[in-house]
Amino acid sequence: MLNKWFKYYIFILMLVLTSCGKNIDYKGLFFTFNESPDERFAQSMEYNEKHGYDVVSGVPDEYKVYAMSDAHVDFSTNNLDRYVSDYLADSVAAPFSLCLGDVINATGHFDYFAEHVKPVSDAGRKIYYCAGNHDLYFDQWKEFYSRFGSSTYWFEVHTVGGFKDLYIALESGSGTLGVDQRDWLENVLKSKQNQGFRHVVVFTHTHFFKKDTSQGHTSNFNLEETYDLADLFDRYDVSMVLQGHSHSRDLTVFKDVVYLRVDALEDHYPDAYYTILTIGEYINYEFVGM
Repeated sequence: MLNKWFKYYIFILMLVLTSCGKNIDYKGLFFTFNESPDERFAQSMEYNEKHGYDVVSGVPDEYKVYAMSDAHVDFSTNNLDRYVSDYLADSVAAPFSLCLGDVINATGHFDYFAEHVKPVSDAGRKIYYCAGNHDLYFDQWKEFYSRFGSSTYWFEVHTVGGFKDLYIALESGSGTLGVDQRDWLENVLKSKQNQGFRHVVVFTHTHFFKKDTSQGHTSNFNLEETYDLADLFDRYDVSMVLQGHSHSRDLTVFKDVVYLRVDALEDHYPDAYYTILTIGEYINYEFVGM
């Protein structure tokens, strides 16, 4: 009887929340109603099979990588425009940058975001994306996928001096990798382990170590999955894991792996920053305030 009344309560709650407003996907805060993580992963693999994996060659032995997260674009893009301008003005930056998800705030606005990052591709550079939870709300994975392609992939960087670095993008918008993506990750790490990579950098949206309640219950890894992935990153010598989601920076070193959570770029956020990584013998980083 209790189970019956609980289901009835959840049904009524969903009806109420759905009617509360069009800018918050209340259902999506609690449940994945559309594609599952494994279904999104399968689509990403289809994209990778068609388009392949990138190798970025000819970069200096020490190079800079610009990274942003949580732009949450609606109709305001001041910070995004500043990020694009600074990146394009930096003649020694790598020909690619990283976006850790939540490019939009609510439903729609992908057109607006795409318009304001177009100067990057026009300049012959590239942004590598992974999807955040806001990019999945309101059944928007289809839109994200059609614009940015795979959210699970790897690419290599080869420097003029013969060093190689490996970057791995993971889709964690639902607060989990799912079974198939997790197995793919281990297979990639295992297959690349003895290929002489100087650094392995993983980037994704959702952070692994929850230290505050800023995101409530939304899109957070459970402890068992966090421990499993942390063990995996340690066993395969991952140098750094980049994350966003909580809108505030944090540095955690666990089992010799650096977990760097970066700030939000969002216009409406009072402490907006983007991040610049310097990749060389070591990985250093700095935060640029808006």
